[in-house]
Amino acid sequence: MKVMLIFPPLLLEHRYAHDVGDAGGNLPPLGLLHIASVLEQGGHEVRIVDAPTENLDLEETLERVGGFRPDFVGISAITSLAEKTKGLCAAIRGKFPEVRIFVGGPHPSILPDEVLAQTRADVVITEEAESVILDLVENFPEHARKRIVRAGKVKDLDSLPFPARHLIDLSRYTALPNNYKRTPNSIHVVTSRGCPYPCTFCFDANSGFRQRSAANVIAELKMLKEKYGAREISFWDDTFTVNRKWVMEFCDAMIREDMDLVWGCYSRLNLVDRELLAKMKAAGCWTMFFGIESGAQEMLDNIKKKMTVEQMKEKVRLVQSFGIEIRGSFMVGMPGETPELARKTIRYAIDLEPTYAQFTITTPFPGTELYGEAEKWGTLRKEYSAFNEWTPVFVPKGYKDAEEVKAIQAEAFRRFYFRPKFILKKVLSIRSWTDLTRYWKGFRFILGMSH
Repeated sequence: MKVMLIFPPLLLEHRYAHDVGDAGGNLPPLGLLHIASVLEQGGHEVRIVDAPTENLDLEETLERVGGFRPDFVGISAITSLAEKTKGLCAAIRGKFPEVRIFVGGPHPSILPDEVLAQTRADVVITEEAESVILDLVENFPEHARKRIVRAGKVKDLDSLPFPARHLIDLSRYTALPNNYKRTPNSIHVVTSRGCPYPCTFCFDANSGFRQRSAANVIAELKMLKEKYGAREISFWDDTFTVNRKWVMEFCDAMIREDMDLVWGCYSRLNLVDRELLAKMKAAGCWTMFFGIESGAQEMLDNIKKKMTVEQMKEKVRLVQSFGIEIRGSFMVGMPGETPELARKTIRYAIDLEPTYAQFTITTPFPGTELYGEAEKWGTLRKEYSAFNEWTPVFVPKGYKDAEEVKAIQAEAFRRFYFRPKFILKKVLSIRSWTDLTRYWKGFRFILGMSH
């Protein structure tokens, strides 16, 4: 069978809801690449169309479909692209009525009936499609009768083949300016799925943590070095350090194998300690992303962060003592927040001095606890195309309107990044043309976000 997997068209300015030039970065569609590898292993011919990265509009995407003439088209749907997915399905159905369409991803996993009705796809797949995809294409009539296929979660991640990266042009995938050290073409890897923590704004909260073996991950990294010349890795796990014993084992293997890779990851501040950080640093870790969210304790409590502002400050200082860069994520427009409480967060971010700070707008995505209780805290505009974390679809009762939320976000970016101390530190840290290039792109990104 011939299968085409598509990530729908999306302009960079729509993804960030601001003009950020070419500084936005592109992430590889790892979910589609995992599905593709399973299909290829089963003997099927697969193509990937990553429309945003290739700057394809709807017509150009349809041309790709026409050029390949697949038996199946699978579309990955996120909440902000719900309308785009609906339009793409209708266009494919109109132009290629013989093609069978299935839709999956985070948005259909939560609202399968709604997505089925809107897209008129043949099948909607919920959760992790790798366990059902082969049977779906090989016994399609049986699944088409169900219309909604509940795939569940893959329990043994080691059983999955490595993502089919040969189906995309890796040189097109560049990290955000603050996410790379050696090369903007860092390669993304996932070692685990799910997160055991209950944050109310997160789609993956309490989602059943599963992890690949350290040996399996090391094998993938060796392949990436040999086949693609990998020099830098971005681990894209929700929370890389959930299993401390695993991280220690993995880092020991990285050191023992002399992998010569630099890498970064996502974590929680309560899941790092001195011994662990020392081992990670020795194994090549140079940057970590932490969801700090707020400098107001009541805000942290409202989203079930399960940490205190004092604990987070202490752990930030610990990470900084190892020379590991910190990308701190903060949220504005949180449940229960007022502009003054948001300014408390801005002051907290400046006091913590992470290497970089991100200020996103609180977005209650479908499937999160916050989505279910949004009306308790404020008003929610259910216009899915604006669910991008940069547009205020949720306005807490403490704010006058959405414009005030946007103004606070812009103020946060200005006050954090346009400080003479921050600018001087960056200028003095320039050591190479790579540094200069990424700082310029970073400046362009912040400029777009700060007005």
